[in-house]
Amino acid sequence: MLLAMGNPLRRRSDRIESLMIFTLVMLFLAAAPGLGWWAGRSHYLAGVRAEKWEQTHVFAVMAELVSEPTSQTGTPVPRTAQARWTAPDGTPRTGLLPVELESRLGDRTPVWVDDRGNLRDPPLDRSPMVHAVLVTGAVVLGLAALLGGLGKAGRVLLDRQRARAWQREWLEVGPRWTTRR
Repeated sequence: MLLAMGNPLRRRSDRIESLMIFTLVMLFLAAAPGLGWWAGRSHYLAGVRAEKWEQTHVFAVMAELVSEPTSQTGTPVPRTAQARWTAPDGTPRTGLLPVELESRLGDRTPVWVDDRGNLRDPPLDRSPMVHAVLVTGAVVLGLAALLGGLGKAGRVLLDRQRARAWQREWLEVGPRWTTRR
């Protein structure tokens, strides 16, 4: 029985390929946990910070429509109306709001404002833990793809070298086998 390392048919390029694959697998096993943990933790902490910022800087207030809603040139949607609301610091504010079809003058509607009272989109429905897990998975898969690509590139280079070596050897041996007598 021949051992893998003692195989007389095993070329130098075969040993290099085995070492390359072993190194890439060990590199993945060493780097993936740390890199995944770092990416997931960073994304989680950023999501938590964004949530906390929105909790202290974004507010829901009630706005009262001070004009009849209008739509643009005959289309029923989107309708807008002039509205009035009070900013978190107590100053009165006015602006144009998108409103529902059934909205009328004097109706009250919730709007989201920043700490200065400027209109803004509602806070995102965040789920930092879910996003962190997804980012961790994406980073680990990205690392696997990167190392797999490096392995494929290495094999392509080794295959080219093996093909050139085979061609040189065939040019040396081939004429002896194919000559006619």
